[in-house]
Amino acid sequence: MSGTYAGPVRAPALAHVAGAFAAVALALGVALPLAALAGRTLDAAAFATWWDPDVWRLVGRTTLQAAASTVAAVLLGLPAAWALARQDLPLRGFWRALFVVPFVLPSLVAGVAVLAWVGPRGMLGIDGRDTWWVLVLAHAFYNAGLVARIVGGHLAGAGARLHDAAAVLGAGAWRRFVRVTLPTAAPALVAASALTFLFCFTSFGVVLVLTPAPRFATLEVAIYREVARSLDLGAASALALLQLAIVLALAVPYLRANARLAGSVERQAAPGPRPGRAWALLAVAPAGLLVAAPLAALVVLTVNPPGGASLIGAWNALLEPSARIGLTDAPTALANSLRFATLATLLALLLGGAVALAVVRGGWRWLDAAGLAPWAVSAVTLGLGLLLVAPGLASSAWGVPLAHALLATPLVARVAATALQSVPDGWRAAAATLGASPARALWRLDLPLTRAAWATAAAYAAATSLGEFGAALLLRRPETTTLPVAIAERLGRPGAASYAEALLLALILAALIAVVVGGVDALGRRRGPDPF
Repeated sequence: MSGTYAGPVRAPALAHVAGAFAAVALALGVALPLAALAGRTLDAAAFATWWDPDVWRLVGRTTLQAAASTVAAVLLGLPAAWALARQDLPLRGFWRALFVVPFVLPSLVAGVAVLAWVGPRGMLGIDGRDTWWVLVLAHAFYNAGLVARIVGGHLAGAGARLHDAAAVLGAGAWRRFVRVTLPTAAPALVAASALTFLFCFTSFGVVLVLTPAPRFATLEVAIYREVARSLDLGAASALALLQLAIVLALAVPYLRANARLAGSVERQAAPGPRPGRAWALLAVAPAGLLVAAPLAALVVLTVNPPGGASLIGAWNALLEPSARIGLTDAPTALANSLRFATLATLLALLLGGAVALAVVRGGWRWLDAAGLAPWAVSAVTLGLGLLLVAPGLASSAWGVPLAHALLATPLVARVAATALQSVPDGWRAAAATLGASPARALWRLDLPLTRAAWATAAAYAAATSLGEFGAALLLRRPETTTLPVAIAERLGRPGAASYAEALLLALILAALIAVVVGGVDALGRRRGPDPF
């Protein structure tokens, strides 16, 4: 959403109405919850939380694991990005699709997949649960594809002539990589590293599944536990504000690097096939194996559960209302997830579309940055803030979809703004000359021309809602449990049967997300923009 509208058509009143609506909605949905968090922190006991040495040890621990995870993701993702940028990479389409999978998976499913690989009942027979290395491994599995996608996409169209010139001048493959590839990739690498660090710093589902011991808690997990276990909303609010301040500071490198991507290197056609296909395959293989292994383990253990459980038994148990208190059957959880995803998608399209229309057509520049605010506020923090503002949301069917809609709004706004900017100014001027009102021009011109992008935005919003875990865990009640929460319910119970049910639910959720993402990929080949 960095572009701006500069056409000859005067900003219509409709764009200003959309901007006013978006501003009020973001104020009520994001600013007001943050103000409520700040109000709770003004309490003397809560304020003292900031000066507790244990809290700063928690911050240090969270920072160190995020840094280690980012380094691991970059070490795996950078060679893969270089390989993906080459046209001669064998099975290039397969590798590109494979690296998208972990990132679009819900974090909870990613944690379950790693657990199926190196957990207590994992395929490798290695119990890595409650260890630092498994947390770093899981975050690398979850984010290496993100690094490969962002950096590889930049390298594929940047500086091809520089590589050819270096080769003509006699530079070998390693020298070209150090002197050409790395400097060319620098802005994309900084952006990918900053984004990965932010994701690892605010990690919730992965940490909760793989390292539930208190000594591995991140700030996000500590916020949840203060609410769910200690019922200390003041301390939770103080931790949430501390995390938000750190996240906002860490977001600066990503935003600056992302702004430099377009103009850092003149974009050209991707280089054609060159010798060294074996090197490209060798570069992409480590990250590819790390991504494929947990996914394969999840499928294998779901079909053949450990500990004497069976797939048929898990299936039958999920279909019937559970006699065990605290467990939600699969049909109820699936129906809730689909209902919430539908509501959240409609709300996100409305709010994100209003943001995009106001920025592109109305010149509301500041709303461009304000529309990204839900990304800066983590899911657990947003859920806590909404809970403080309107406690009734916890007992309402609207709490979860409202939180999901706010979290999906930045994606929708970025996709919609890019699409609206692609509509020629002259066409809208012609529509106005023929007597079409701004609303009619929007309905008959803008929306038909950008319908593929809107469908892409809807799919992103639905996928966000289906996989979201933190806010749903805080705002849920037994009858509004979603699929991710139902998975967590079973992972918290002992026994092979509960574990088999969790595996099956995780695979069902992954398949559901795959259907949505498959639609995104199909539309993206036609017109859909990349929100990153």
